[in-house]
Amino acid sequence: MLQAMPSSSPGVGEALSRSRFDEEAAFLDYLLDDVWDILAQGVRVRFAAAHTPTLATVRRGVPAVRTVVLRGVSRSNATVSVHADRRSGKVQELKVQPACSLHIFDAGRRVQLRIEAQATVHVDDALADREWTRLQDEHRAQQRRALAAIAPTAAPDVDLDDVDGLAEAGRRADFAAIALHVTAIEWQQVSSRGPRRARFEIGKRPRSYWLEA
Repeated sequence: MLQAMPSSSPGVGEALSRSRFDEEAAFLDYLLDDVWDILAQGVRVRFAAAHTPTLATVRRGVPAVRTVVLRGVSRSNATVSVHADRRSGKVQELKVQPACSLHIFDAGRRVQLRIEAQATVHVDDALADREWTRLQDEHRAQQRRALAAIAPTAAPDVDLDDVDGLAEAGRRADFAAIALHVTAIEWQQVSSRGPRRARFEIGKRPRSYWLEA
């Protein structure tokens, strides 16, 4: 949140400036709330823009991008989570270089999000066990929806994810949960009148401010 700095000579001009500052700070707070709402919707709604973000990692010094499925969001912990096959390239890349980024474009809102994060890979711990159980539950729910569908050609929902077959085959040994610890979020609204950009730094000393277009 932005914080106003006190002045030694208060007056009408300062009061107006402080009022505008407070309005801008409140609007930035509103935008940050909307960002977390977009992410939460990405977990709940399969066809939401944030459901399948693009994850960027570093592969031998070169950026590598791929589509992942957003599996969890915690604003209080400033984390988002995805799943992966532990043998996949992205898991190996994140073990070497945890710095990564998520990209989301919400066409309905005309909003682009670029999320900077540090990743931790979980394979043989309680967090991975919980995520594995949840993945199996989701897979069973998909199967039930397919069997209950009226259309004879109905098939289970399929995500662009390299864990699609893990739950069905029971391959727990190949499963990894990736926690992305968010350090900053850049919000940009795409408009014919020109873009507006804001940056939200997350952590012990959070800051919110506008960026030059």
